[in-house]
Amino acid sequence: MSALFRSSLPLVVLAVALVAAPARAQEPSPPPAAPASPVDAPARSPEDEAAAPAPGDPQPADEAPAPKKRGVQVRARVFGLVGFQSFTAADSFAAVLDTSSGPVFGGGGGMLLGRNLFVDVSVSRFSADGTRVFVTDSGEVLDLGIATQVTVTPMDVSIGWRFAGAPKPGPTGKPRFRPVPFAGGGFGLQNYEETSEFASSGDDTSDSHGSYHVLGGMELPFSRRLGVSADVIYRWVPDAIGSGGVSAYYKETDLGGAQVRVRVLFTF
Repeated sequence: MSALFRSSLPLVVLAVALVAAPARAQEPSPPPAAPASPVDAPARSPEDEAAAPAPGDPQPADEAPAPKKRGVQVRARVFGLVGFQSFTAADSFAAVLDTSSGPVFGGGGGMLLGRNLFVDVSVSRFSADGTRVFVTDSGEVLDLGIATQVTVTPMDVSIGWRFAGAPKPGPTGKPRFRPVPFAGGGFGLQNYEETSEFASSGDDTSDSHGSYHVLGGMELPFSRRLGVSADVIYRWVPDAIGSGGVSAYYKETDLGGAQVRVRVLFTF
């Protein structure tokens, strides 16, 4: 009996193994883990919510592009002027015109380079009526009774500096424009004409001479585009007269002088 049991034992073990294997295969697998609920999600601060990009917004680049550097701003301007001219050759002008000064009118234009540097070109005109005269050796001025007109037309190129800072906002938030002093100098060409209605050939005069000048004044802006300025320009025109006639007697050779101007400026 024992021998029969020992001989059948391997068959029993094999049968038990075959029956247990399908049972293990049919055991249900554990259910998958449920997704975390909003309660289980980590809390986010308001700062995190503000920093997070909204759906559909472009994602920020790793590095923001560097701001472009702005160059010097160049602006054009035009102006009209009215002023008063006083000539250095006072005796010569007074002998012919009974005055050595008078009003001038003109205009011009230029460029502003940034807030400070400016380049202007201006033309002004002085004109007055008088009579031809003759000066004796004793200094007596004889009126020849010939009507004459004297016209002086300076053309000036000026380069200068405006002592201007950035406009500051006023109480209403708009820029507050303040007076701007300026100074400069330059060169030019001055034309002198003396004509008479009944003059013979060669009696009339029309000559141009080189000049140079300095200037200084104050500009008052009303807005970014409109303003006024008042300045004084002193001009030298050497060796323009004095070779003959009245100016030779008085030994006056400079046709320059001081000019006070008021300009109305319009800047683009």
